[in-house]
Amino acid sequence: MVSKLRKYWTVITTTWANGFAYPLSFWMWRFRQVIQTVVSLSLWESLFISSGTMFGYDRAQMLTYIFAANIVGFIVFASRTIDVSSIIDSGDLSLYLVRPVQFFVYWFSRDLADKAQNIIFSTAELTAIYFIFRPPLILPNSITPVVLTCIAVLGGVLLYYFVNMIFGFLGFWASDVWAPRFLFFTVMFFTSGSLFPLDIFPQQVVRIFSYTPFPYLVFFQTKLWLSQLPPDQIVRGFSLMILWIITCGILAIGMWKKGIVDYTAEGR
Repeated sequence: MVSKLRKYWTVITTTWANGFAYPLSFWMWRFRQVIQTVVSLSLWESLFISSGTMFGYDRAQMLTYIFAANIVGFIVFASRTIDVSSIIDSGDLSLYLVRPVQFFVYWFSRDLADKAQNIIFSTAELTAIYFIFRPPLILPNSITPVVLTCIAVLGGVLLYYFVNMIFGFLGFWASDVWAPRFLFFTVMFFTSGSLFPLDIFPQQVVRIFSYTPFPYLVFFQTKLWLSQLPPDQIVRGFSLMILWIITCGILAIGMWKKGIVDYTAEGR
């Protein structure tokens, strides 16, 4: 058991080191994350200058939402599994199949390294942004929202992992999955609540969104942090999140088993 854990720890440390292999790319990505947060905060700050409340949020609630949503997004969306399709297409999957590792655990370990790296650097960046802009942030008044938010973030991590694996496994049957991945993740980015709270839309639209997996990546977690969900919506939200995790997990495993049967790697 210890030896099994040790090899995945090696995967984590190696992936961590590889993250710094291209310094310019790394720091440009970090700069992009900072700019995204600064633009969102500045936009909503300017909108609330002429209005005390907007879309049912006051200034403190909205700025807290944007700040918290960025933190959740930095954790959930940090992933290395976007490389799976290219590994399949290139034939390099054969190299992974002969290694003494479980494929799903291997890639989840790589994801953990990427998330840990993102958490550390984003914490420093968001701390600096906070002291520069001094947004009025709302903190939970009890431990319950904190615990529920942490559980929901873990659920969002698992959900996003399986969604990424599904698109990665499309590489078994398509040489290029960039187009469907780009379309899907563009829709996901706007409907996950990363840029703004989804409940600024009409209630009917919000209800439709709630049946998709997207709100359970960022929006649901951030609303839990703000303590803006009644108990029945919390139960409903966790139920739908778990349902989507199970559904996407079963689909990803099924695609993997089918894809391995069809997989060929000439010349490898």
